[in-house]
Amino acid sequence: MKVVVTGSGTAGSNFALFLRKADRKAEITVIGKEPTMQYSPCALPHVISGTIEKPEDVIVFPNEFYERQKIKLMLSTEAKAIDRERKVVITDKGEVPYDKLVLAVGSKAFIPPIKGVENEGVFTLKSLDDVRRIKSYITERKPKKAVVIGAGLIGLEGAEAFAKLGMEVLVVELMDRLMPTMLDKDTAKLVQAEMEKHGVSFRFGIGVSEIVGSPVEAVKIGEEEVPADLVLVATGVRANVELAKKAGLEVNRGIVVNGHLQTSDPDIYAIGDCAEVVDAVTGKRTLSQLGTSAVRMAKVAAEHIAGKDVSFRPVFNTAITELFDLEIGAFGITEERAKKEGIEITVGKFKGSTKPEYYPGGKPITVKLIFRKSDKKLIGAQIVGGERVWGRIMTLSALAQKGATAEDVAYLETAYAPPISPTIDPITVAGEMAMRKLK
Repeated sequence: MKVVVTGSGTAGSNFALFLRKADRKAEITVIGKEPTMQYSPCALPHVISGTIEKPEDVIVFPNEFYERQKIKLMLSTEAKAIDRERKVVITDKGEVPYDKLVLAVGSKAFIPPIKGVENEGVFTLKSLDDVRRIKSYITERKPKKAVVIGAGLIGLEGAEAFAKLGMEVLVVELMDRLMPTMLDKDTAKLVQAEMEKHGVSFRFGIGVSEIVGSPVEAVKIGEEEVPADLVLVATGVRANVELAKKAGLEVNRGIVVNGHLQTSDPDIYAIGDCAEVVDAVTGKRTLSQLGTSAVRMAKVAAEHIAGKDVSFRPVFNTAITELFDLEIGAFGITEERAKKEGIEITVGKFKGSTKPEYYPGGKPITVKLIFRKSDKKLIGAQIVGGERVWGRIMTLSALAQKGATAEDVAYLETAYAPPISPTIDPITVAGEMAMRKLK
């Protein structure tokens, strides 16, 4: 069986390894635009700040590792078209035949139509080359004032990196808060306050209308001109659907797939940032552009191609980050989005400490849980705290995936030790507060 993968990022690289594990005889070929296999895009802001020393350090495995697994690599190669009748991928270096084809073509940074966005000193943060260009620019020009357009995960992590390098940082966001798809206003304010302590300032509800100068000298926010000598455009990403669309596959915001991650052509799969899957709360189609989702999709597609009857489950899009001294985790639906979707909810919220009150060193933690009124099930959570948010958001996400109710969360068995956690965990208290309202 000839299996061809277009895309050498997280989804494509992991798919090739999972398939090799499931099928020792398959002929696996990976076609990728970049010269290397998988690296971690989530680590790129930490390369800018210097926490990770070199861009190359974020490459997961060297190319030789895949070749030792008898995976053929066609890197620095672009897939131009798919001939579905002949079952070949047409590249800039020739044709590649397939029995099964996996589209792991990822996403690209969305660049809004801002005047001057192509000027020198304006960057996106999506690839190793982006990081190399930013680091080179910082070394050469030593910028003092950075403006970040967009207050999502990448924008805020970029803002943190610039602040750690001593720059004055302004984040401009069209919405009324930071992380608008992950957090409600109340939890977003906690993150904003922490970032402001570290010198990052914000402008909400307004956009950048122009970038002045090349190299950059200023940005226009509405009619106001603000000095800047570096600009990061972090206004989200868009799924790469062009190849699939050209091949006549069903496409919306992403490439439409079924539960096995097959496209409208059953011999062609789509995984990772480019695939449109199902939202666990609304049942609607959505994108799940997270590294964890990419790996899970890779596993399901590989095992299905190898003959196992497996499906990719609907997503809650569980995400976590750390900004300065604060951890932020979230999944599922926000309170605001629930209202837009017409879902009646009950919220349980608790602000406490990560350790018992009597034990020194505890840090503030706020837990917000969202339950659907009709069946009392957990459908969303937001946690902002000084430590150990990761374990709590993972626990809650696992509970939601299993259909847990407010009562299940309130009576959850947890662990206690004074240096680590309180006897009554904040997540169970938040669950109890919601349970009382639901009775």
